[in-house]
Amino acid sequence: MSAESHFIDLPRIDLRGFTSPVQFLPRLSDELGVEVWSKRDDLGSVGLAGNKVRKLETELAQARALGATHLVTEGSRHSNATRAAAAAAAAIGMKCTLVLCHDEPKEPVGNLFLDALFGADLRLVGDTSWGELTRLTGDVVRELEAAGERVHRLPIGSATGRGAASFARAYAEAEQQMQAQGATIRTIVHASSAGSTHAGLVLGRALCRKPTRIVGVIVAGEVYDDVPGNYLRLAREAADLIAPTVHVAASDIELTEDYLGEGYGQPAAGVMEAIDLMARLEGIVVDPVYTAKAVAGIIDMARKGEIEGPVLFWHTGGYHSIFDPSRTAAVWSGLARLRGIRLTSPVEPLPTENPLPC
Repeated sequence: MSAESHFIDLPRIDLRGFTSPVQFLPRLSDELGVEVWSKRDDLGSVGLAGNKVRKLETELAQARALGATHLVTEGSRHSNATRAAAAAAAAIGMKCTLVLCHDEPKEPVGNLFLDALFGADLRLVGDTSWGELTRLTGDVVRELEAAGERVHRLPIGSATGRGAASFARAYAEAEQQMQAQGATIRTIVHASSAGSTHAGLVLGRALCRKPTRIVGVIVAGEVYDDVPGNYLRLAREAADLIAPTVHVAASDIELTEDYLGEGYGQPAAGVMEAIDLMARLEGIVVDPVYTAKAVAGIIDMARKGEIEGPVLFWHTGGYHSIFDPSRTAAVWSGLARLRGIRLTSPVEPLPTENPLPC
């Protein structure tokens, strides 16, 4: 049985409208001495970009089949998953409520601005733990159900077996694309938090019967008490849906916290260099919360001779967070080549009553 045949009965809604490409990164490859490619899941509309879109395609197909009227999910106010959920709900005409934690913003920026722009009802609950966030979201679900809504709830990061199954499909997709380019994936590296991306890729590797090394770079280690155990659970739940005879073992899960730094959304060694190299050498934006930590891992492992190419950096998106003022300021001050740029004009501005003609 081919890998593709496992996905025939996995319903999905096409939210992206195209297949994200794989792209060779020649200048980064020369810099690191290792062949590096990128799977560009960051591409798409402002709302529907990033790895969460794949998961939403399968989850919302299920929600529709169940007659849901209202999507509820939770996450950080910086969350890419919640932003994508708000955009996807808008695209299919479903109501959406987001329960958001972490520091209260001084102004509506980044993903938080987009959440509201896409029409989601925002419930900001402050700087609370992930466990407390889950409980508070349950309260919101019960409130909406009491009001007559048929709620489809997604956990943090759309981390479900169904969401993981969408990434098993994605693994097969990337293999075909690389083969068409005459390349073979030796290593996949990606940023990982709630786990269904990694779980799905591991299952996809098993379905395709490939020896690819898959490294999940942990960017939010506090989501679960047992991170590897929960990733394994998600992989097995996905297998139950699409390939019940395929076994995923604990040894199949490879994760590293070496690039987590001080925690979720906090500084980590190598992040500024990763942002700099990707932007300056390839014209690609990675963000300090998620993807830059994965790229920092690739850079470090390449320099230590601990990674085999071709390497596929799975760009899971998230560039939106770099436009949050606090993160923009951190990147600007963290890169010497930006600190030297003069932002004030040496020329007196024109009077406002005499604007330039358009």
